[in-house]
Amino acid sequence: MARKSPHPNFVEYMHFIANHENYRGMPDLMKDDGEIQWETPSNRLSGKHKDSHQRRLEWWRRKAIEVGIDPNTAEWISRTAKLIHPTKKKPCSVCGRVMDLRYAYPSAMLISRIRRLSYVDDSFKLDPNEHINDLLKRLTGTYGRRVYSDLKKILQTKRLIPPELPHTLDAWLKWLNDVYVQSQPKTLSPGSMSNAPDRLDGFHTYNRCCRTTEDTGRTLDNLRTYATDRRVFEFWNQGDWIAADRLMGQVRSNFRNESCLNGHSGPCDADHIGPLSLGFNHRPEFQLLCSACNSSKNNRMTLNDVQYLKAVETSGEEIISWHSEALWNKCKGYVVDEETALRLSKLLRDNRHTVMNILKRLYEQRHYVFLATYLELDYANYDVSFLNLRVENHKTRFDKIVRKHRGTRYASEQAARRCRVAFQSLVEYFQKQTRNIYIVSTDEIEAQVALVLNELDGSPDNVLALDQRIGDLLEDGNDDYIDNEFRKIVSSIP
Repeated sequence: MARKSPHPNFVEYMHFIANHENYRGMPDLMKDDGEIQWETPSNRLSGKHKDSHQRRLEWWRRKAIEVGIDPNTAEWISRTAKLIHPTKKKPCSVCGRVMDLRYAYPSAMLISRIRRLSYVDDSFKLDPNEHINDLLKRLTGTYGRRVYSDLKKILQTKRLIPPELPHTLDAWLKWLNDVYVQSQPKTLSPGSMSNAPDRLDGFHTYNRCCRTTEDTGRTLDNLRTYATDRRVFEFWNQGDWIAADRLMGQVRSNFRNESCLNGHSGPCDADHIGPLSLGFNHRPEFQLLCSACNSSKNNRMTLNDVQYLKAVETSGEEIISWHSEALWNKCKGYVVDEETALRLSKLLRDNRHTVMNILKRLYEQRHYVFLATYLELDYANYDVSFLNLRVENHKTRFDKIVRKHRGTRYASEQAARRCRVAFQSLVEYFQKQTRNIYIVSTDEIEAQVALVLNELDGSPDNVLALDQRIGDLLEDGNDDYIDNEFRKIVSSIP
């Protein structure tokens, strides 16, 4: 399908940015035909400009240092892009609508809070693309001074509680622009997401107004499935998932208000240092990251993460699962900076898609028993606690894991649910229609898969009968019934 021509407003904006002093020295600015090279994707593998992405990344690194931002800190590149942008606004490449680059538009959270105000009825339209300044003006214009009494309640976040301000529009607008918008609260969203160094100005070409309809990777349906992508893969990873889950619960209960690894105040989340979505093991160890840092890390590793995981390996601990170990061992030695850490993360993500594709093929051939042997169901037989659990240097620490054999019924319930959710999530993973993935397929891989399928087709009668029983359960569709029946058969799975 032919690409749409950018809106005239965006074309004018491109020339403005390309000629602006703030972007002087940007590598590979123009193509051979004189057109502005606006995009430099990281997956460009050939051609004259195949290294433009890396050269621009180095430009952004130098620019960050120039403006006083440490490129080794969280979100350094997005903060740099926002700081140097000359107008803090940009038009959408699709519709031409100019939007604020800052967090200035109501999120679903804020819209929900406003809807819950007793005097706000359905006649008051709430548009997620309306600037917070304009929204406040409409609210006070429609409902009067009583709105000011509720602003503290609807704008409050865990990190920021609005001060006591005069009940005047000017006072609140000044605070919103000088303080609130700058804090990037969860109640607000930016007009355009950061995208340096892929785009010349450091921002997505689609603004908030068109992104969910024009960017196939950001449609609402796809956004909802990102959590599924991460959740499904964790079932097929090695490691003590019971201990890891229990420790994560302990962090949420007891250490949530500890400070973040990157120096920010809490509340903090428990971050898997080696992301499960990249194939790393369930390990009962977490580092504490605030929500913003945890979100920005996403399913990728930093240089510090890689260095730490390599150090853990030297102690003899297995850190990565069978399906990703070879790739990790082959590439970990090449990680020397943030860019190479990101490249390894992307390779491991591609490997994840390839692994999931093979598991799906086994699932489609109804070899459920064989697949279930990778779910490490034996861990369900034990309850765990941690002796002298604490936080040191923003990481969880304990002296010993105490394991206690748990009752048969509870263990079978845990194992049954793990089987059911793992199989159902495997199907959900491939229901995503617009998935930008790369699956490795070679003659050698195809030959090995064919060999495995042929071997499994000749499984003993008792295994084939169990495959048939599991398949019938999964087709039933009632989760409670599936779990109940799985409890009767999990002990039969080798």
